[in-house]
Amino acid sequence: MANLNEFPRRIRARASQVGSNVTKTVRRVAITADAAVVLGTPVDTGRAKSNWIVQLNAPAEEVIDAYSPGEAGSTEGQNVQAALDQGEAVISRYQSGEGVEIHITNNLPYIQRLNDGYSDQAPANFVEEAILEAVAAARRGVL
Repeated sequence: MANLNEFPRRIRARASQVGSNVTKTVRRVAITADAAVVLGTPVDTGRAKSNWIVQLNAPAEEVIDAYSPGEAGSTEGQNVQAALDQGEAVISRYQSGEGVEIHITNNLPYIQRLNDGYSDQAPANFVEEAILEAVAAARRGVL
């Protein structure tokens, strides 16, 4: 009888674990997708990498300057790190079950041209490939 009396508590504890696991999985996929698009974006001044902006509930609308402006990719590392830090800070606030969405947006007027293969630094459709890579990693359970 003691086991039956413990059943509701055990079910609540299990439900709590499921919600926590969903939140962690969504966060990992979002961080992986964000990293893939930031790292895959061609670099010159750092502006394109810096403009991958993560927000909850709505896509970003702004365009920002490079976190660390440079030339010919000279500040790539700083811009990558700053963009990843921005994304991770926002994604860490995500909680599942609240109707919250994670948006990873780049509003530069030339981001589509870069994604179309304009730069020799990245293949055409690098954005779509980055997202597919993150989803595949999640399905394989490697995140």
